[in-house]
Amino acid sequence: MIFRYIALIVIILGINLSTWAGERLRVATEGAFSPFNYVDEQGQPAGFDVDIAKALCEVLKTECEVIIVPWEQLLPRLGAGDFDMIVASMAETPERLRLAEFTDAYYQSPQAFIGRPNSGISQVTPATVRGKVLATQRGTIYSDYLNKHYRDSAVIKLTDTLSAALEALVKGEADLVLADVLISLPYIRTTIEQPLEIVGEPIPDNELSAHCHIQVRKGNLKLRDELNRALREIKDNGAYSRISGKYFPFDIR
Repeated sequence: MIFRYIALIVIILGINLSTWAGERLRVATEGAFSPFNYVDEQGQPAGFDVDIAKALCEVLKTECEVIIVPWEQLLPRLGAGDFDMIVASMAETPERLRLAEFTDAYYQSPQAFIGRPNSGISQVTPATVRGKVLATQRGTIYSDYLNKHYRDSAVIKLTDTLSAALEALVKGEADLVLADVLISLPYIRTTIEQPLEIVGEPIPDNELSAHCHIQVRKGNLKLRDELNRALREIKDNGAYSRISGKYFPFDIR
């Protein structure tokens, strides 16, 4: 009987009792996708993704243990139970949906080709990039897109990280990089010797998703739903806007 009274009080007062209160959630991120996730000068995980993960854990009243995991290991190790969730700017694909549960999108950013000024390429089509080197990170929606649309006309160069692809562009080892526009901003703004620019129009969202999600193990609907609730809360209470403003000149939700 006493438990029924406690439950009634909780409902009346609107008290939020998180399923994860007092526990620790293990969070994986890539650590090579600045400013979303990277390793800071103290050797600790940092960036927009990390701050969002910590804000969500705060809502859930639990601790976050953030670890760095190579991109290609994220989904396999999630399935193996090495950690509870991934916050690493991952887009949704049919193949990935078979391996994990995806939350609602927590940010969006257009995808586009990045190139050097005076490259002579104003629009990107199989005809205009014939024989050119197009680079991006392997095992991503970007590499899938390049292989689908350009493998018969251009040379596809795949790198371990997206930052490495942009570095190849700066060094002249690639003609264009297909990348998230927001991750490219630091390179476009700060690479003085070789400034970069967006080439052509952003890729339409129906061809290359601009939305990024958090992943939990397949079947863990309870954690997925709790994270969706927490996402709504940090967007409503201003925490999301404060984190976004720390890294970007506009809200990226």
